[in-house]
Amino acid sequence: MSMSQDGERSAELLEEIRQLLELNGENPFKVRAFEKAQGVVSGCSDLKKRAQAGTLTELDGVGKGIAEVLTEFLLKGQSTVRDDLKSKLPAGLLDLVQIPGLGPKKAKQLIEELGIQSIGELEYACRENRLLKLKGFGEKIQAKILEGIRFRQSTQDQARIVEAEPAAQALSAHLKKSLGSSVRVELTGALRRKLEIVDRFEFLIEEPKSGAATTRSKAQEALDSFLKKNPAVLKTFLHFSTADQFGYEWAKTTGSEAHWKVLGSPASFSVKTEEEFYSKLKLPWIAPELRETGEEVAFAKKGSLEKLLPQDGIVGVFHNHTNQSDGTATLEEMVEAARALGYRYIGISDHSQTAVYAHGLKTDDLKEQEKAVRKLQEKYDDIRIFWGVESDILADGELDYSTAQLKRFDFVVASIHSRFKMDRDQMTTRLLKAVRNPATRFLGHMTGRLLLGRPGYEFDTEKVIEEAKKCDVAIEINANPARLDIDWRWGTKLRAEGTLVSVNPDAHEVEGLKDTAYGVTVARKALLPKTQVINSREVKEVEKWLSRK
Repeated sequence: MSMSQDGERSAELLEEIRQLLELNGENPFKVRAFEKAQGVVSGCSDLKKRAQAGTLTELDGVGKGIAEVLTEFLLKGQSTVRDDLKSKLPAGLLDLVQIPGLGPKKAKQLIEELGIQSIGELEYACRENRLLKLKGFGEKIQAKILEGIRFRQSTQDQARIVEAEPAAQALSAHLKKSLGSSVRVELTGALRRKLEIVDRFEFLIEEPKSGAATTRSKAQEALDSFLKKNPAVLKTFLHFSTADQFGYEWAKTTGSEAHWKVLGSPASFSVKTEEEFYSKLKLPWIAPELRETGEEVAFAKKGSLEKLLPQDGIVGVFHNHTNQSDGTATLEEMVEAARALGYRYIGISDHSQTAVYAHGLKTDDLKEQEKAVRKLQEKYDDIRIFWGVESDILADGELDYSTAQLKRFDFVVASIHSRFKMDRDQMTTRLLKAVRNPATRFLGHMTGRLLLGRPGYEFDTEKVIEEAKKCDVAIEINANPARLDIDWRWGTKLRAEGTLVSVNPDAHEVEGLKDTAYGVTVARKALLPKTQVINSREVKEVEKWLSRK
């Protein structure tokens, strides 16, 4: 493992062990310890050296037991703890709990009472109505399990951008090394457009006018050798082009069908660069992530692309957690990390009291945190620290805490974390009530989706976007790559209404602040102007907006 991979893979191991501990019914404090250590090791670049020197326990949150787990993994490439935990689980449990809505308790019941050990067997049992008479199941739960199975099947052989990009980079490096430095290899397709979920990798390879067959043969051999060592890699397609047509082919293989159609599906012509390609069409270069719906072409013709939120357009970030709720870093560590990234303000918003699972803050905790935020602000005069909360939207649409307490916060992010199965009308009413609450400034991860994990709940999205505009509430683009919610496909409606948005990382550790970049990409894909993104504004303007004056 390289130094950059040590932290990432160690964090993945600790997450796997955390899940196994939960499935084995281990002590919640032990589970929490592995969860906390994840964030610590993910951003550490000298883990292997520490393992060799026996100094892992010097890292905050890494105790003796976890240090032993990491040392074995980093130096021997194995984990006895993980393997032992897996061996204790009933056969099939790890697969069954991957189905949305099927928890460990019910999965164990299916294994014990029906002998089910695979998702295929579970689907067959549902279709044979074998769950109907099981205690604690019934028709509705059986239908939900079938729906969960269908969802999982529909997301197979896909990857979120956060996992896809490193894998594509590794494959790209392998192709370049195999073909030689003189051969150009470029990423293309949906991943170059930075789609949130992709089902394939695509590369464009430059081939000489003579000897093209040799280049293609070598490229295929290189791909085959990589796939042999990495069988889980997504389907990969190799495109080829001569140097004089590379610009045309790169543009064609990158853009979506809609983008290409609006361009007029131009016939092949010789251009070496994409800039030349778009220039031939009397257009400025259009950034790859924008080439989705075709609307971007009209923006380009009008000269409006420069008005969009730029990649470096975020000035400060809201919706960030500390170790007072379910984050792994202290308040000061989060502030210092934001300063290091050049942000001019940061919003701290730990979970509210109803979120017991996330160690939500009680009233006394709030008093302590408010005092700490105000004191820390005195220490740092180069960054504004806004004190807020991520308040649960309760089943009836109310927010956590009293009106008096809500007024004390600089801002409130209102989010749903429970009761996802409400019907469409009930959920719409719930969200609208939360938006209308005078304390609400941001509507967090609005649809509740988890990419490749859980579809969003049902509600009237258009109504909520319209109401957010009326109430001057910003709809969050949650930049966590597992969410990326609200979806960029709602860009047309957001622009039409002029509803404000805020790109927030929902950071639960220091490294999570960097996820903001994923949210910026979503805003750009939605073709949102910079003026519509509240946290592209400077401190004074944001302070005024938060105060509703």
